[in-house]
Amino acid sequence: MGALLAGALFLCSLVYVYGVLAQAGLDVEMFNDQARLLPWVAEHARAYTGLWWLTLLSTLALLPAPVALHDRLRSGARGISRVAAVAGVGGVIFGLAAPLVLAAASPVLAQGYVEASGQTRDAVQVMGRMIGDLALHLRLGSDLLLGVWLGVSGGLLLRLQRNTRLGGWFLVTAVLTGTVIATKPLGIADLEPFLAPVLSLAYLGLGTVLLQHSRSSLSDHAG
Repeated sequence: MGALLAGALFLCSLVYVYGVLAQAGLDVEMFNDQARLLPWVAEHARAYTGLWWLTLLSTLALLPAPVALHDRLRSGARGISRVAAVAGVGGVIFGLAAPLVLAAASPVLAQGYVEASGQTRDAVQVMGRMIGDLALHLRLGSDLLLGVWLGVSGGLLLRLQRNTRLGGWFLVTAVLTGTVIATKPLGIADLEPFLAPVLSLAYLGLGTVLLQHSRSSLSDHAG
């Protein structure tokens, strides 16, 4: 259920960004332009922090999923499955930091920016970029660990002949995650917007499989 909720909330966050916040005037390119972003955040602080609380909830909902998947796979490869589960839980915990930082710091910086002038305003922009870079690296660290979890788990699903479609999708997601991590910090390409829907589908698929497995186990036990 946690994986299903995480996938649904990830999709909701996309709708929130490209629907609700876009209607309020947010352009995704503004995330890389503090001079445009900070005045908008000052005017729409609650709506903006709502995005990061939604991101936080979607990440938190995923927390039980690596352990649940480990329970399903450990009979075939206990050690490898445990490594994957540890990476997954670590990725979730790491992923909680970035939205917390942005939810706490962004409104304060935005208000300081609109009230400042001259060199003080420039200093606030620098601080905003620093906070943004910190959140980016926290997010990429989380993506790295989650990519390890998905890649290893996907390989195990394929090797053990269990839900090969989900295993294949996990591997695709892991490859895309690795590509994002390798290219975004260097400014080569920004594929991160494509990662969120792919992750959402992976989590929804995982939640569906785990829920079906749980119901089957309960039916067998009752029988």
